[in-house]
Amino acid sequence: MPAYQSYFDNFFASLPISRANFKELGASTLRTLREAKLGAAFDPHEDALQAALNGFDGSLLDADESTTGDTEAFRTARRQWLTFVDDTMKDYVTPKLRKLPVYADFKKYQKTKLSQLPQVELLQQSKQLLELYQAYAATMKYPELPAEADAVYQQLAQAHAERDTNEATIGKARVALSGDWLALARALRRLKAQLELRFEEPAEVYRFFDFGRVNKGASVRKAAKQAAAPMAG
Repeated sequence: MPAYQSYFDNFFASLPISRANFKELGASTLRTLREAKLGAAFDPHEDALQAALNGFDGSLLDADESTTGDTEAFRTARRQWLTFVDDTMKDYVTPKLRKLPVYADFKKYQKTKLSQLPQVELLQQSKQLLELYQAYAATMKYPELPAEADAVYQQLAQAHAERDTNEATIGKARVALSGDWLALARALRRLKAQLELRFEEPAEVYRFFDFGRVNKGASVRKAAKQAAAPMAG
């Protein structure tokens, strides 16, 4: 079922409520249901609610964690690599190879050109530059160049890998978070439908759900406090 259809069909899935309060809403409903002792027809709903609550993972509260830190690490490594390329071009490539045909190949990987590339392409083209460094280090009388260049490049590659790993982990957490939320919402929705078959009065149905936990927004809370202030005085 597409996500939009799931939310459209199931208002429990889109309640403006924190994860902690949504789980407590489910737990409160389960307690009320057990206390009501409505018979065997409601046993499957008790089981479904309990299973959904058991699977509701509170450790996913930080699934919206920002990747800013990893992005900044990559930017730092990128700047270091581009600076190394630029310094090498000025100090060794241009003075030693300017009159050779290979100089045109090195110019393809100047800082100004590499800096305009997206990160995956930057890594790919930088790898090709490393091969040129390896092939012409002796001609440039810079035997340490391949090792030094690779060390700086590896920092860039590592920052890229860590950023991708973190994004993938967060993405999986968000999917899991959505899944356990929808599982609890589905159990609540099905219980509500069963309750509507049992009770004629809506009040009898809604007494099983503590909607007081729903976040109605700061403006509503502020208005409620202001209305209560004279009474408190």
